[in-house]
Amino acid sequence: MLLSRLRLFIAVVVSLAAAAAVTGALTTAHAATRCQAAYSVTSQWTGGFTANVSLTNLGDPVTSWALTWSFGAGQQVTQAWNATIAQNGAQVTARNASWNGGLATNAGTSFGFNGSWNNSGNPVPADFALNGVTCTSGTGQPTATPTVTPTSGPEPANSVGFIGCSMAENVAQGYVAIGGKRMWGPYGTGGLVVQSWTDPNSSAWQKFDQQVSRFGRPTAVWVQICVFNANATYDEVKRLIANARLHAASGAKIFITGQPLYDAGQTCFLAGANGPQLTDSLARQAATDTTQNVTYAGSFRLRTNEVADGCHANAAGQQSLGRQAQAFWG
Repeated sequence: MLLSRLRLFIAVVVSLAAAAAVTGALTTAHAATRCQAAYSVTSQWTGGFTANVSLTNLGDPVTSWALTWSFGAGQQVTQAWNATIAQNGAQVTARNASWNGGLATNAGTSFGFNGSWNNSGNPVPADFALNGVTCTSGTGQPTATPTVTPTSGPEPANSVGFIGCSMAENVAQGYVAIGGKRMWGPYGTGGLVVQSWTDPNSSAWQKFDQQVSRFGRPTAVWVQICVFNANATYDEVKRLIANARLHAASGAKIFITGQPLYDAGQTCFLAGANGPQLTDSLARQAATDTTQNVTYAGSFRLRTNEVADGCHANAAGQQSLGRQAQAFWG
């Protein structure tokens, strides 16, 4: 009898241990994916709006991601950048682009889109999920619908300066065309690649200072890394950042990006093979370098039907770039 009871006791203990192991494995599997999603409507007009989504991976590293949410008032995505977005009724799925699928623990990325709304209500979604697991930390909550850009106060006009080449001009042209106010408009930077900005007393910076004399020292500067024939080094990029601080207001925020990226199979003959990708990589490198204290705003993108000559934006492309800039910094 005693032996039988002992065998029964051992069997129960083994069963409980096995169940605990399974439960623990399931808990670990669910805990492996954690996320934070922040959604903001950065611009809104009759019938349309622009939104930006920032995603942070708080769990194990991922090599690809799909962020889902549901719209609550009939909104429809009409155009997206830095992600591929599909919509089925109210359900929306944003999948990573080819260059931003890998997210280490605590790493983040952002994407934006244009959409349509009913001119009555445009609530912020609250049911974000990363790779099928609900984002329970820091998910964006509904806020009052903005009419221009959601800020604690009006952003000063012309408070964001920029340096770059004709690709930066394309962005500025589009930004002005859609009614953007915070960033400078175009001021003749065509052809001014990285090496034009490495000397703080160059003619390029003299152009910049002429804008300063009109608008005052900017409280933020967008540094666009622009190249001919994929020719730029990280040391040169650091000099651009240092020079931007010299010419801007004390404590100015520095944003950094590369040139616009293109659809697969398209290249910019001026930048050279993989030139745009190089500039984006250099911008990301600067943003992860704690000695530089700069913010990678994201990657600009031009679709095939938005390009005029293999490099530059046509009128539709300019407006697309302008909307992307507005999603990045208002």
